[in-house]
Amino acid sequence: MRRTFSLIMAFCMVFIMCSCGSQPEAEVIPQYDSADSDSDADLLGYEYKIAAITHGSVYPLNPVSGDTARGDKLLQRYKETEEKFNCKIDILDGSDIATFLAYYAANMKYADLMFNAIHQVITGKYLQNGYFAPFSDMDLDLQSGLFGPPAVLEAGNFNGDYYSIIAYYWGFPAADTVPAMWFNPRVISNYQQASPHELDEQGEWTWATFEKMCEAIHDVSSPDENMRTYAMAYTNLPYLELGALYSNGARAVTKDESGRLVYSFNDQKTIEALEFTNGLAERDLICNGGDRQNIEPFVENRRAFYMEYTHMGLSDEGTQNLSYKMQDAYEWIYFPAGPSYVPGTPRTAYSFNSRFFYAPANSDQEIHSILLPFMFQPLPGETVDTWQDDFSRTTFFTNESFEYFKILRDDTFFDYLVYSSFAGDLEAKLVRMTEGTLSIAETLESMESKMQSTLDNLYNDYLIK
Repeated sequence: MRRTFSLIMAFCMVFIMCSCGSQPEAEVIPQYDSADSDSDADLLGYEYKIAAITHGSVYPLNPVSGDTARGDKLLQRYKETEEKFNCKIDILDGSDIATFLAYYAANMKYADLMFNAIHQVITGKYLQNGYFAPFSDMDLDLQSGLFGPPAVLEAGNFNGDYYSIIAYYWGFPAADTVPAMWFNPRVISNYQQASPHELDEQGEWTWATFEKMCEAIHDVSSPDENMRTYAMAYTNLPYLELGALYSNGARAVTKDESGRLVYSFNDQKTIEALEFTNGLAERDLICNGGDRQNIEPFVENRRAFYMEYTHMGLSDEGTQNLSYKMQDAYEWIYFPAGPSYVPGTPRTAYSFNSRFFYAPANSDQEIHSILLPFMFQPLPGETVDTWQDDFSRTTFFTNESFEYFKILRDDTFFDYLVYSSFAGDLEAKLVRMTEGTLSIAETLESMESKMQSTLDNLYNDYLIK
């Protein structure tokens, strides 16, 4: 049996959870008419290829029949599309930029759609140099909600054209935002702490409350450092730091009035956030987890909180995820609000490793315009109002967690870090500022020249004058 114990528990618990009480509201996604497309185009056996990257050797776009209910619905959608338009849907297990470029140079089609992490497209300057076609040039209603919320479109906004979309109503591959935060209810209860859900409903899910929880969930009595209990660990990648920054309204990069990208990690909001994380580490209230996959202490009840990209909490995104490791419930939450946070401001982002569909410039734009409005509709038997029901029931332990997931997914922004030196100096320096080996104000100031240079090189220099 392929389902893990935790997924079975998730299915059962949804029927016994409390349905009362206020819940956070996610951004409203525009409605889309899920009726069949009225196009009667005959594509004469056209082979429509989709190339997709993986997570943990899992190919969500190429499911095995019988594995999951949603996977079977996707296979049915492929079949419906093939029958309606007389075409063939072919899913390539992997999306290789190098292979795409070789085909492109030979004037051959590699794929019609490529599902890739944004950094693979941006840092290689493939989007900037015309290797991909904007979806805004096609006959597609990008504002329908069918192709993702506004932040998805903004992630592919270049010179006023839109190059990135997701299949929003499929629910997978995940609309991958950062940072997601999970809490371990058993650890929270063991240390007599209030649920973060309840604290948030009361308007008390703040840095100050979180700091008190870090003080309470703190047992370093074991001589074995690996067996000590902390509320939180920070890792080699700055999930904690980004959570603090975004939850305080700080942004690494912003657009000025002329549309140019400007380095912005040099304001008081940024300093406040990094002083907060540094203060926690300096007082030994959080620990250095080192490896980015710092899951084991969380699932073994020695951490109250864990942070990563959203895909880490979803079963369809890899066998190393929480859903396969956790034997008990885990709950979703966003990072607590800082002192400079303005209510309603997004505190999660599409960023460096977020994944989107792109259309190679040598693909047929008319074919996209015909197939995508039909293929990306809610899966068979679902509507824009009900498509999330099965996803919620089989993936989340409580309705509250699903509501927070929707906020993490929809109420988000695009942070433009992919156009900076995020993959190099920035991520390492953010962590080093937390651990106290770099001065915060001096480091933020010293990064400005290099960061701005990369923003110019990857974005500003390509703007139409």
